[in-house]
Amino acid sequence: MESSITVTGDNVKALAHPLRVQVLGLLRTHGPATATTLARRLGLTSGALSYHLRQLERYGFIAEDTERGNERDRWWQAVHRSTTFDARSMDPTAAEAGDAYELGIISAITRSLAQAQAAKTGWPAAWQTAFEMSDVLLELTPEEAARLSRELLDLLHSYPQRDPDRGPRPGTWPVEARFQVVPITPEES
Repeated sequence: MESSITVTGDNVKALAHPLRVQVLGLLRTHGPATATTLARRLGLTSGALSYHLRQLERYGFIAEDTERGNERDRWWQAVHRSTTFDARSMDPTAAEAGDAYELGIISAITRSLAQAQAAKTGWPAAWQTAFEMSDVLLELTPEEAARLSRELLDLLHSYPQRDPDRGPRPGTWPVEARFQVVPITPEES
Protein backbone atom coordinates (compact mmCIF):
# COMPACT_ATOMS: atom_id res chain seq x y z
CA MET A 1 0.00 0.00 0.00
CA GLU A 2 1.33 3.41 -0.96
CA SER A 3 1.93 5.95 1.78
CA SER A 4 0.00 8.94 0.46
CA ILE A 5 -1.95 10.34 -2.47
CA THR A 6 -2.48 13.98 -3.32
CA VAL A 7 -5.91 15.16 -4.38
CA THR A 8 -5.42 17.39 -7.42
CA GLY A 9 -7.55 18.96 -10.12
CA ASP A 10 -7.20 15.72 -12.10
CA ASN A 11 -8.64 13.33 -9.51
CA VAL A 12 -10.73 15.50 -7.17
CA LYS A 13 -13.99 14.65 -8.95
CA ALA A 14 -13.75 11.12 -7.57
CA LEU A 15 -13.91 12.48 -4.02
CA ALA A 16 -16.41 15.28 -4.64
CA HIS A 17 -19.19 12.99 -3.41
CA PRO A 18 -19.23 12.67 0.42
CA LEU A 19 -20.16 8.98 0.23
CA ARG A 20 -16.88 8.25 -1.56
CA VAL A 21 -14.95 9.99 1.20
CA GLN A 22 -16.72 7.68 3.69
CA VAL A 23 -15.98 4.57 1.60
CA LEU A 24 -12.31 5.46 1.34
CA GLY A 25 -12.17 6.04 5.10
CA LEU A 26 -13.76 2.66 5.83
CA LEU A 27 -11.34 0.82 3.55
CA ARG A 28 -8.38 2.56 5.16
CA THR A 29 -9.55 1.97 8.71
CA HIS A 30 -10.96 -1.55 8.46
CA GLY A 31 -9.07 -2.94 5.48
CA PRO A 32 -10.37 -4.65 2.34
CA ALA A 33 -14.11 -5.25 2.07
CA THR A 34 -16.79 -6.26 -0.40
CA ALA A 35 -19.40 -3.86 -1.73
CA THR A 36 -21.96 -5.74 0.38
CA THR A 37 -19.98 -5.20 3.60
CA LEU A 38 -19.39 -1.52 2.82
CA ALA A 39 -23.03 -0.98 1.86
CA ARG A 40 -24.21 -2.55 5.13
CA ARG A 41 -21.93 -0.25 7.15
CA LEU A 42 -23.28 2.76 5.25
CA GLY A 43 -26.94 1.72 5.24
CA LEU A 44 -27.09 1.31 1.44
CA THR A 45 -27.56 -1.46 -1.09
CA SER A 46 -24.48 -2.90 -2.78
CA GLY A 47 -25.95 -1.89 -6.13
CA ALA A 48 -26.16 1.75 -5.03
CA LEU A 49 -22.55 1.61 -3.89
CA SER A 50 -21.07 -0.06 -7.00
CA TYR A 51 -20.99 3.13 -9.09
CA HIS A 52 -19.07 4.96 -6.37
CA LEU A 53 -16.56 2.10 -6.04
CA ARG A 54 -15.92 2.21 -9.79
CA GLN A 55 -15.30 5.97 -9.64
CA LEU A 56 -12.82 5.58 -6.79
CA GLU A 57 -11.08 2.80 -8.74
CA ARG A 58 -11.03 4.83 -11.96
CA TYR A 59 -9.13 7.66 -10.28
CA GLY A 60 -6.68 5.42 -8.42
CA PHE A 61 -7.96 5.72 -4.85
CA ILE A 62 -8.96 2.06 -4.48
CA ALA A 63 -8.20 -1.19 -6.29
CA GLU A 64 -9.69 -4.64 -6.45
CA ASP A 65 -8.09 -7.04 -3.97
CA THR A 66 -7.70 -10.00 -6.32
CA GLU A 67 -6.21 -12.23 -3.61
CA ARG A 68 -9.49 -12.24 -1.68
CA GLY A 69 -12.11 -11.89 -4.35
CA ASN A 70 -13.82 -14.21 -6.77
CA GLU A 71 -16.22 -13.65 -9.66
CA ARG A 72 -19.17 -13.37 -7.28
CA ASP A 73 -17.67 -11.24 -4.50
CA ARG A 74 -15.20 -8.52 -5.45
CA TRP A 75 -13.10 -7.20 -2.60
CA TRP A 76 -11.86 -3.60 -2.61
CA GLN A 77 -8.90 -2.03 -0.85
CA ALA A 78 -7.51 1.48 -0.42
CA VAL A 79 -4.23 1.96 -2.28
CA HIS A 80 -2.82 4.60 0.08
CA ARG A 81 -2.74 5.32 3.81
CA SER A 82 -3.29 9.08 3.76
CA THR A 83 -4.55 11.92 1.61
CA THR A 84 -3.29 15.45 1.10
CA PHE A 85 -5.22 18.13 -0.74
CA ASP A 86 -3.40 20.47 -3.11
CA ALA A 87 -5.79 23.40 -3.56
CA ARG A 88 -3.18 25.15 -5.73
CA SER A 89 -3.68 22.49 -8.42
CA MET A 90 -7.37 23.30 -8.80
CA ASP A 91 -8.10 24.98 -12.11
CA PRO A 92 -11.43 26.80 -12.49
CA THR A 93 -13.13 23.68 -13.90
CA ALA A 94 -12.13 21.63 -10.83
CA ALA A 95 -12.74 24.31 -8.20
CA GLU A 96 -16.37 23.28 -7.61
CA ALA A 97 -15.35 19.64 -7.12
CA GLY A 98 -12.56 20.80 -4.79
CA ASP A 99 -15.09 22.72 -2.70
CA ALA A 100 -17.38 19.67 -2.58
CA TYR A 101 -14.44 17.50 -1.48
CA GLU A 102 -13.55 19.94 1.31
CA LEU A 103 -17.17 19.98 2.53
CA GLY A 104 -17.20 16.16 2.48
CA ILE A 105 -14.04 16.08 4.60
CA ILE A 106 -15.52 18.59 7.06
CA SER A 107 -18.60 16.37 7.36
CA ALA A 108 -16.48 13.22 7.83
CA ILE A 109 -14.37 14.90 10.52
CA THR A 110 -17.46 16.10 12.37
CA ARG A 111 -19.03 12.61 12.23
CA SER A 112 -15.80 10.92 13.37
CA LEU A 113 -15.30 13.32 16.29
CA ALA A 114 -18.92 12.95 17.43
CA GLN A 115 -18.65 9.14 17.32
CA ALA A 116 -15.39 9.19 19.30
CA GLN A 117 -16.76 11.65 21.84
CA ALA A 118 -19.82 9.45 22.39
CA ALA A 119 -17.74 6.27 22.71
CA LYS A 120 -14.85 7.50 24.85
CA THR A 121 -16.55 6.91 28.21
CA GLY A 122 -16.27 3.18 27.47
CA TRP A 123 -12.56 3.37 26.66
CA PRO A 124 -9.73 2.48 29.05
CA ALA A 125 -8.47 5.52 31.00
CA ALA A 126 -5.24 5.78 28.99
CA TRP A 127 -7.20 6.09 25.74
CA GLN A 128 -9.61 8.61 27.27
CA THR A 129 -6.59 10.75 28.16
CA ALA A 130 -5.16 10.36 24.65
CA PHE A 131 -8.31 11.86 23.09
CA GLU A 132 -7.22 15.40 22.21
CA MET A 133 -8.88 18.38 20.58
CA SER A 134 -6.86 21.59 20.65
CA ASP A 135 -6.60 24.78 18.69
CA VAL A 136 -4.08 27.59 18.60
CA LEU A 137 -4.61 30.96 16.97
CA LEU A 138 -1.39 32.00 15.22
CA GLU A 139 -0.36 35.06 13.27
CA LEU A 140 1.51 33.92 10.16
CA THR A 141 2.53 34.95 6.68
CA PRO A 142 1.39 32.73 3.79
CA GLU A 143 4.92 31.27 3.66
CA GLU A 144 4.89 30.47 7.39
CA ALA A 145 1.44 28.87 7.10
CA ALA A 146 2.66 26.70 4.21
CA ARG A 147 5.75 25.71 6.22
CA LEU A 148 3.58 24.84 9.23
CA SER A 149 1.44 22.56 7.05
CA ARG A 150 4.51 20.79 5.64
CA GLU A 151 6.06 20.33 9.09
CA LEU A 152 2.84 18.99 10.64
CA LEU A 153 2.39 16.56 7.76
CA ASP A 154 6.01 15.42 8.06
CA LEU A 155 5.51 14.91 11.81
CA LEU A 156 2.38 12.80 11.27
CA HIS A 157 4.16 10.68 8.66
CA SER A 158 7.00 10.00 11.13
CA TYR A 159 4.65 7.87 13.26
CA PRO A 160 3.70 4.26 12.40
CA GLN A 161 0.82 4.26 9.94
CA ARG A 162 -2.00 1.77 10.09
CA ASP A 163 -1.75 -1.11 7.67
CA PRO A 164 -4.93 -3.24 7.82
CA ASP A 165 -3.15 -6.05 5.95
CA ARG A 166 -0.43 -6.31 8.58
CA GLY A 167 -2.68 -6.29 11.62
CA PRO A 168 -2.24 -4.09 14.68
CA ARG A 169 0.85 -3.94 16.83
CA PRO A 170 0.22 -5.08 20.43
CA GLY A 171 -1.38 -2.36 22.56
CA THR A 172 -2.30 -0.11 19.63
CA TRP A 173 -5.61 1.22 18.38
CA PRO A 174 -6.20 3.03 15.10
CA VAL A 175 -5.79 6.76 15.75
CA GLU A 176 -7.01 9.49 13.40
CA ALA A 177 -4.65 12.46 13.48
CA ARG A 178 -5.87 15.38 11.42
CA PHE A 179 -4.89 18.97 11.17
CA GLN A 180 -6.21 22.03 9.45
CA VAL A 181 -4.37 25.26 8.78
CA VAL A 182 -7.19 27.73 8.17
CA PRO A 183 -6.59 31.41 7.40
CA ILE A 184 -9.19 33.71 8.93
CA THR A 185 -10.27 36.69 6.85
CA PRO A 186 -9.24 39.78 8.83
CA GLU A 187 -11.95 42.22 9.80
CA GLU A 188 -11.78 45.53 8.04
CA SER A 189 -10.76 48.37 10.32
